[in-house]
Amino acid sequence: MNQIKTAVSLYSLQDSYARGRMDLAGALAFVADTGAQGVELISDQMITGTPFPTDETVATWRTALDASGLQPVCNDIFINSTIYRNRTLRVPEQVELLKRDLDVSKRLGFDLVRLVSDTSAEVTEAALPYAEQIGVTMALEIHAGMSFQGSLTREWIEMMKRVQSERLGLVIDFGIFCDRHPRISTDYFRSIGLTPAVADKVNDLYEANGDTRRIFGTSFGHGMNFPEELTSLFRSPIDGEYAFFSTGYENTPLDVLDEYLPYTRHFHGKFYEMLPDGTEYSIDYPTILTRLNRLGYDGYIASEYEGNRFTPIDQPVDDQGQVRAHQAMLAAHLNDGK
Repeated sequence: MNQIKTAVSLYSLQDSYARGRMDLAGALAFVADTGAQGVELISDQMITGTPFPTDETVATWRTALDASGLQPVCNDIFINSTIYRNRTLRVPEQVELLKRDLDVSKRLGFDLVRLVSDTSAEVTEAALPYAEQIGVTMALEIHAGMSFQGSLTREWIEMMKRVQSERLGLVIDFGIFCDRHPRISTDYFRSIGLTPAVADKVNDLYEANGDTRRIFGTSFGHGMNFPEELTSLFRSPIDGEYAFFSTGYENTPLDVLDEYLPYTRHFHGKFYEMLPDGTEYSIDYPTILTRLNRLGYDGYIASEYEGNRFTPIDQPVDDQGQVRAHQAMLAAHLNDGK
């Protein structure tokens, strides 16, 4: 019988880490204390010297990982193709960057890397023989605002289906399953001057249409086309920014899992706001977990807290409390649908 396992993405703890409330070893110990079985890393964020960490740095990470008892589930990597002002890196250059990150991930103990959304299919396929050689799986993140409807995502999935390699797959982010627009986003934008009527209209449009991406544009940040009933309410640039950010959440039917679960290597358990009653405000976790169990998913779901970015400037980020609450919620519903 399948058994879903839990992990925590250290992305969730970036505020605690950056502000010195915990070091890397402390972050791993905290994750283990929540009851999670695995950990997801962003090596660019927390491994000193990346993409060229010293052997000493790698050994320090490995020692802390072993002490925590956690499984190294996934390393999130990026291809920084726009490092030059005047041009995008050529395909061979991007391939070399990708291979370099595959090497780093392997040294750190990871056999799975998450490729950031919009990673080129051409670049990935060119690096595939090397990934197969060293035993690292490359999985494209299906992220809200850039998910299955995005042109680059479609190209990547077409390549994946054509090649049929065990070293290719997907990481699906639960942000594509938002039943409701996250209210903490609205609260944050209100705190910096959002026009109340714009907040109400965006939330109404999200509820009426499933999400705002369907009516504002087809891909996050590209071709935004706000309706006049909304733009007539704009009073400052903040209003347009809020409307733009609202397309970073999607309400995708769960039926999409039926087709893509065979290719799915990992899930990001995105969450924005855990409530006192143990539920997530925007995402119906029990229903999703029920579907995954009925489909036989046997991998990890990693808590990925993204409410941190919407904490008002004068308030502390409760990333640790939110992660604990999310892990408790996952534990309570892991066997739903069995």
